[in-house]
Amino acid sequence: MANISAVNQTTLTHSAEHRTQEKSSTLAADHTDAFIKSEGTFTPAYTKKSAQKQTSDNNLTQREDSEDKVGAVKQNEGKSRLELMTQGVQHIIRAMFVKQGEVITGNVPSVGAKLYAEELLSQIRKLYGNTEADENSMQYWSAENTADRLLTFFDCVSVEGDKYELLDRSFRGAFNDTERLFGGRGRLPLESYETKALVMERYFTR
Repeated sequence: MANISAVNQTTLTHSAEHRTQEKSSTLAADHTDAFIKSEGTFTPAYTKKSAQKQTSDNNLTQREDSEDKVGAVKQNEGKSRLELMTQGVQHIIRAMFVKQGEVITGNVPSVGAKLYAEELLSQIRKLYGNTEADENSMQYWSAENTADRLLTFFDCVSVEGDKYELLDRSFRGAFNDTERLFGGRGRLPLESYETKALVMERYFTR
């Protein structure tokens, strides 16, 4: 599971937003680099970047309460291949829940979380054949539609080792992270909890 840390910032300036956007784009590129589209399958390939450096900045550690706070990026050392794979999958799942919560509630958990989620989603649109406009409609993020997209993503993930365990850890971690971003347990819209229930029923209890 990703550790969550907070960086207090009471006043968000335009320059801070710009830095956050640049940081989010870099991190998103790192994570989506982990999945190479090949014959309809996203195959984890962290070796492209992680083999070049022992210290990875792949771990985005964010925690925001009701005030606007910008997530911090932590340097990680000695991350195993499995941990990095789990982390990459978890961040993509979290991006879906963050966007779902934003569109349905009209609330943005933080500028950093919003930009990071949107950047990740933009890089997996080919998988679903959707547009940015689609991602801003409430119907797109209904529980049924979101659960279907999550299951499609699960099917496209190819990993070495126990795929079920990796997805289970990633899914639970992503959902818990999103709850924290929106203020805690029970603070997400009803559709998010319905999405979770559908995914658990259709994938993790079969």
